[in-house]
Amino acid sequence: MKFRHYFKPRYLKFNLIFVMLAVLIGLVSVFFVKVVELAFRGFLYLEPLLGWWLVVYIPLMMMGIVYLLRRFFPEAEGSGMPQALAISHLDAPQMDKIFMLRAIFSKILLIFLGTLCGGTLGREGATVQIGASLMNLLGKNLSLQRRKVMLIVGAASGLASAFNTPLGGIVFAFEELVKSRRLKFSLLKMTAIAISGIVSIALLSNYSYFGRVDRELLYFKDGIFFAAIVIGIVAGGISVIFARIVRLFMLDKSPLVSWRKNNPYKNALYCGVIVAVVGMLSHGLSFGNGYHESKMALSGEIVLPPSYVFYKLVSALFTTNSGIPGGYFATSLAIGNGIGGLVHSIWNIANPQQYYLLGMVAFLASLTRAPATAIMMVIQVSSSQIFSLPLIVAALVATLFANLFGNGIYEYQINKYVNS
Repeated sequence: MKFRHYFKPRYLKFNLIFVMLAVLIGLVSVFFVKVVELAFRGFLYLEPLLGWWLVVYIPLMMMGIVYLLRRFFPEAEGSGMPQALAISHLDAPQMDKIFMLRAIFSKILLIFLGTLCGGTLGREGATVQIGASLMNLLGKNLSLQRRKVMLIVGAASGLASAFNTPLGGIVFAFEELVKSRRLKFSLLKMTAIAISGIVSIALLSNYSYFGRVDRELLYFKDGIFFAAIVIGIVAGGISVIFARIVRLFMLDKSPLVSWRKNNPYKNALYCGVIVAVVGMLSHGLSFGNGYHESKMALSGEIVLPPSYVFYKLVSALFTTNSGIPGGYFATSLAIGNGIGGLVHSIWNIANPQQYYLLGMVAFLASLTRAPATAIMMVIQVSSSQIFSLPLIVAALVATLFANLFGNGIYEYQINKYVNS
């Protein structure tokens, strides 16, 4: 009887719309990828032409984006990832406010402009919110608990298609759903996440986000586990410092946060100047989300300087603090690359690619406090399956170390949306 139940017309219609939305999430994600790539190519074209005029161009662009955000597109605020992580805590009016269809257009537009001005921000968190917004179309007529599941599946589908990592999206969904015993996960919903990833693969080809690390470079000796522990502690410590600075600038009740709220355009101006200056001091390495230099570092084309992590951290911090939409989920992978490179420059017992991977998984895990998702994401974005054991050690050490100092940055940002 239960099997026949699923062939009733209303269930067939629901499942058909569900699968179509999963396909649409994949298509929107691919479009987003192309738009952001076009924007960054545009910035790379402008960078040598403008020279020191970047100190004028970047702040003016950031002020313009903040104006558009405040005047026309308030729903595009933030990175998208905290909104998705807050789903299990939201009520129906909050979901309607955060995951409206209009957010899809506004997120893409403003992150395009943010990338065009060289901001250190990523589209991946926004893609997660876009996925949830699309699934919200189907979830509005469901019970609150079922609607939450639909939104989490949409968010996971966005993550899967953003990084071309279907397994990473599925693990993300499980990690989020396990936080609420009342939310259940079915095979069909898991399939939707895979469908979004498959659409991305079909249109962008079966690629690894950061390319494929040479298999010969991933064979490791026992000593790498000591490096994994050290990198885990360093990455965990840096993520705690980064989170506390973000809280000081943007979340805590302090004079600095009050000034930022009352002077959004001055804040964008000052942050833009800092992003421009850091970019020029780093010879362009700090601009963008770090995708290109990370990919080249993992393939052995370049060796990241020890200073890379500091440039990237400062640029990411002030890009986010400027108030323009975009987050640091993808940028955290580049920062992790820099942490691995920094430790490698001090203590070298293996090739730099192994250190880069350890830094990536450690910083992402400690920043998000989602080690299983971080492990699966890094394995898939770099095709580094044979290096899994050291990655697991680094992710767990980093997360455990960061947990000693309280909640992660996303937990504080989640409270902002829950209490709004």
